[in-house]
Amino acid sequence: MRETFVFTHRFVLALRSSNIALCLFKIFFSNVCILFLSYIWKKADYIKSYHTPIIIKLVFFDRRKISRTFVSVLQYEQNISAMIREFWVKNYLSIRNKQGLSFIAKGASSPLVAEVVDGVYLYKIGILYGSNASGKSNMLEALSQVFFILILSKIDSKSKITGSNPFALTRNEPTEMHVSFYANGIRYDYDVKFNDKYILNEVLYYYPNKSRALFYERAFVNDNVQAEIKFGASLKLSTKTQESIRENTLNNHSVLSVCNKVAFKEDIEAFSTLLDYILFNYNPANIDFSKGIIRILKEAYNDPKRRKFYYTMLQKADLNILEYEPVIEDRNISNEEHELILKESFPNELKEELLKPTTESIIFRNCSKSEYFYVPLNFQSKGTQKYIRVLDALFNMITGSHVYFLDELGEDLHYDLLFYYLNVFIYNSEKSQLIITSQETALLAQDLINENREVVWFVEKNKETASSEYTCANEFGLNKNLSLYNSYHIGRLGAKPELGSFFIDLED
Repeated sequence: MRETFVFTHRFVLALRSSNIALCLFKIFFSNVCILFLSYIWKKADYIKSYHTPIIIKLVFFDRRKISRTFVSVLQYEQNISAMIREFWVKNYLSIRNKQGLSFIAKGASSPLVAEVVDGVYLYKIGILYGSNASGKSNMLEALSQVFFILILSKIDSKSKITGSNPFALTRNEPTEMHVSFYANGIRYDYDVKFNDKYILNEVLYYYPNKSRALFYERAFVNDNVQAEIKFGASLKLSTKTQESIRENTLNNHSVLSVCNKVAFKEDIEAFSTLLDYILFNYNPANIDFSKGIIRILKEAYNDPKRRKFYYTMLQKADLNILEYEPVIEDRNISNEEHELILKESFPNELKEELLKPTTESIIFRNCSKSEYFYVPLNFQSKGTQKYIRVLDALFNMITGSHVYFLDELGEDLHYDLLFYYLNVFIYNSEKSQLIITSQETALLAQDLINENREVVWFVEKNKETASSEYTCANEFGLNKNLSLYNSYHIGRLGAKPELGSFFIDLED
């Protein structure tokens, strides 16, 4: 459901540029559209089981499309820093004790480093290694979740906080998160403590003049009791605005997320600017859900610059693909599916979409030495489709300033293609950041990675506590002449599965 609200919220922010449009939103979208999308989501299990591409298409408030549509007004494609400085989390999924990542660099001595603002250097990339079920993906989920909590409001006070997934043995204790990040060239520090019902505490600091100042601080009082909120003096909020924010801040969502509900908007520019920037520049871990592959390719096809990028990257990948184009294909719907859809209490518009006799697809122009031939999307390999998906993120990172969390980036990709992808990002992006999990240990053998060990973390489960622990590669004290790759494979860095004998005895 959180993705649905991201899309909806982004549309709201785009509409904010027009007073007329904003009025229309207040009248219609805030009530009808959100409820409609929520209704669709309640039926998503059924819809996705039969028509996954269609449900992705129906979630039409897509981040990238909205971003590009309103870029001339909102100017979010400027190369103004969007990067994470550091992050830690406690009591979340497989993470029991405080675990964190730091991207602080000592200087600009490497292509892996970006000068996010004058005199401040951060690593552009982070790589998490570990065995299956070690907790690599959980760190990316936590990174995504802290931003969701910060910017997404709830429909009502009874809605649960979706990010509340505490460690199994401490499920009655709250989750804690901290993130220090940059937005519009300004540093922000955000701390939050929450359970499934309430945000218990949160505080947001910022550095408008390189000195720390309070943005706001909030504390939970009691159920159905207005939160105690203190605002920073530098914000210069009127008394009416402060009171309006307090009245609209429910116990299950952050103070920042209510700025669209505030009646007095004349002096909350600091709120809206930060909210907008996070929505457009910070991207959740699960990119496969947020946008379908057909939509990715169709949008690229309609954007000359993006299309050129796709053609170039597909050709350089040695996939024998020269170009592609969107097409309309017939869709066969069985009588059983047809009847099931008709019986469901879906809105008529949704039924019509699900029962359309045609569907959008993509056809690729491939080549051999002597001739051209055409291959439909569903005949492309799994690896090719994965590559196409992640190109969408790559284009955004090298043409703007974005943060992406990509889980198992190397999955289904040849190592050379993975390494090429990362190098295109490293040498063409200026102030974007890419944080990934991977099982491709050959990356550790690359000089650029081995020389900048601060960008690598090894993840493994503590056998006594069953909790995930994250150790930066530079904390092992390895001699700089020793290879990370070799050290990892001989077991000096942990984060490897401990496997038993090859022989299996099935006798009692």
